[in-house]
Formats: sequence, C-alpha cells, structure tokens
Amino acid sequence: MKLFLSALYLGLSLTAFSQNVSKELQGIETEEQAEAYVDGKKKKYYQIMHFNEENHQSKLAQDLLTGGQGTTTTTRTQFEKTHFKVVGKTNYPHYRLSYIYLDGKKNSMKKIDMVRKTVLHKHDSQLETFANLAKKYSNAQNAFKGGDTNWVKINNLPNALADLDEILGHKVDDIYMVSDIENNKFYIVKKTHVIRRIKEVKVLKVIEQL
Repeated sequence: MKLFLSALYLGLSLTAFSQNVSKELQGIETEEQAEAYVDGKKKKYYQIMHFNEENHQSKLAQDLLTGGQGTTTTTRTQFEKTHFKVVGKTNYPHYRLSYIYLDGKKNSMKKIDMVRKTVLHKHDSQLETFANLAKKYSNAQNAFKGGDTNWVKINNLPNALADLDEILGHKVDDIYMVSDIENNKFYIVKKTHVIRRIKEVKVLKVIEQL
C-alpha cells in the first residue's frame, strides 16, 4: 500500500509540474519575458536559443521558423519532455566570410607578412583553396572549418571584420587584409557570399524531466 501511495504521489507531482510548466509558457510572449523567466535557472533546463533558415535545417527548426510568434513545439523521450516556444522573429541582413586570423602575440610581423604573401600566392595561383590555407595558418577556432563564419549578423563577426563599408567595398571572391594594430590582431579575409536577409527566430527552450 505504501509503495502504491508513493507512486501515486509521484505521478500526481509530475502531472502538477507539467501543468505548471505549460501554464508558465502560456504567459510568456516576448523576448524580455523569456529572458526574465530563464534568469537564475539552470541553463541545462532553461535557455534561449536561436534558429535561422540557413544554418538550421532540422524539422524542428523548420517548424519554428515557419510558425508565427508564440508557436510552441514539444518533443518527448522516455525521460524528458522539451518545450520550444518562439518569442521573437527577425529578418536581418546576414554576412558570410572566410578568414585567416593571425595572432600578433604568437607571431612576429615578419612571419605575418610571410603568411600573407604565401596565402595570396597559393590562392591566386590556384595551388590551394582558401579553406585549406585557413586550416594551415589560422589561429582562430574556426580554422578547422576553413575559416568559414557561416551566416551571421554583423555584430557576431570579429570586431575588426564588422565594418560594413569594408564588406560592401569588396566583391565576392575578393581577398583583403584587415589589421587591428591596437589589439595585435591581423586577418586575411575572403568575401564568400553576397549579403542576405535571413529569417531567424529566438526560442525559449524548457526541458521537463519525466
């Protein structure tokens, strides 16, 4: 009897928790409300996520991107239920570049100049692709991806590269140099795509343990 009552109590508690989560989500409509809701909670279970139509191709992402503000999608496994609620939608310009980052704290100017000349020569002579050269020479974390930024808003680019006039002043496939002397950072940049407006959604994600 005690085991039965314990199981019954646990089941009722989980049901009540699930109802509370659903009720709480119904009251959240804006980005500000979502950020306030997750503030102070464990990021493992509560977080704000972004999906855009270029970088995210899953069925879940497509459902969220095509739905309107307030669209809620729930997935379920044996142990947890995950709620996704759209709290913001945008259609901002996005940019895509590839770059080789040369850290002036790790490389002398002599070496940086040598790498610049080598990259230009090998790329222009079609001896190697820019992606392979980035894998060889870049000090950036995205070197393994060939220096590709993926589609990002301008404020998500490295600060020295987030110059709209500079980006617009070059054609696709142009290679140009950017020097951030104050911060000892140097870049070899390839413009790989034209600017595009890309749909993006801001999503509140809540994981509910079953």
